[in-house]
Amino acid sequence: MWSIVLILAAVVPKISVTVEGTTAFNCRSSLIPDEWRQFALEEVNKYRRSLALGEVLDKLNFYLPKAKNMTKMAYDCNLEELAYNAIPSDCSKLPDGNFYNTPLQSEFDSKKCNMTDKVKVLLYASWTLAKYANFSNNTILRDAGAYNFGVLAFVNTTGMGCSYKVCGAKGRIVCLFNHTLYGTNVQLYEPTWTDGDICSACGQKCVDYLCPNTHIPVTIPTTCQDDKLTNDSHNAALWMHNYYRKLLASGWAKDPKSKGGYAATAKRMLELTYDCTGADNLAKKTYALIEGCPGDDPQPSPGYSLNFKRFQNYNVPEQDALEESIKEWWGQLGKTGLGSDTSFKTEIASFANMANDKAEKMACAVKNCQKEGYTLVACQYSPAMQADEKIYETGAVCGGCKAINKACSNPRGLCV
Repeated sequence: MWSIVLILAAVVPKISVTVEGTTAFNCRSSLIPDEWRQFALEEVNKYRRSLALGEVLDKLNFYLPKAKNMTKMAYDCNLEELAYNAIPSDCSKLPDGNFYNTPLQSEFDSKKCNMTDKVKVLLYASWTLAKYANFSNNTILRDAGAYNFGVLAFVNTTGMGCSYKVCGAKGRIVCLFNHTLYGTNVQLYEPTWTDGDICSACGQKCVDYLCPNTHIPVTIPTTCQDDKLTNDSHNAALWMHNYYRKLLASGWAKDPKSKGGYAATAKRMLELTYDCTGADNLAKKTYALIEGCPGDDPQPSPGYSLNFKRFQNYNVPEQDALEESIKEWWGQLGKTGLGSDTSFKTEIASFANMANDKAEKMACAVKNCQKEGYTLVACQYSPAMQADEKIYETGAVCGGCKAINKACSNPRGLCV
């Protein structure tokens, strides 16, 4: 079916998004612009509106009936997050099922990744599948070949979210929806052939031929209950830590004290894992440090290293607080420098905790303290960084991984 996407890529014109009065969706991912979200949403509602007006043709060149109850779609940031998390690390195809709906998806060449083009082609390819099915003057979906059209046209669907990921030379774009279309023989919407009946079953005032709806965002199951973080924040914290560690280990971390301008490569930099296992895990201990909004800076849990930051603003968004803190802690390397001596120094303690090549586990927590007027961020690491230790052992990248029964990551840098 998705060979259609390849054909359409040649016929859908290139476009650039210029949206006046762009909606602030307040999604957690800062990698996707709101203009892109709004474009995708408006494309879907444009298609649904054309269906409500009776402007969609089927295989026999007959118009599908107009709609009494076609709902206006809303953008769901949680579906966007689920879509991103569902894309495999190699950007391979998602299986059908086990999602809020059969995912609309396509692969793309990362060298040609105008994402506005990609989402336009994906949605257009799905919608025009109506031309490959015979609806026999009704709104019952009987042809499995038009299933993805049905996904976009199903009246009970009120929310959508799209995301994408790049994996080397290729990437994948995925859109998810909040209702499952259970196979064929499903009535997509309530039909009418009379203009005056369009929107007649809305129950509310019709807006541009679509029925308003109050969409309730889907629920995202949390990865770790004990740190109280969202999936996005949890994943961002772990990803950023390992990204910086890999940057350092592979010789690409800037160091003003180094002759070449970059810190020495690391011989055996371990990949960090997030500790949320067991009754007394690190995530629970880390959240406990800041749960009560202490006025004094907390001390690390016994046996762990602690990085801590206090924002003098109680409403800093959770993920923003985490990302800014992690950047600041790691930024000690670029400001103070390390040089050839990689031993622990108090003035770069936060960087040292993050870069400790013996650290294997970590966890973070964020607490917005409205009454006190500040936001607290804490991350802890295991095992603790000792004052008399080297932060990391220099040497050939991954040169010490084999000795500890680890392999080298791809791209190279971490022992995994």
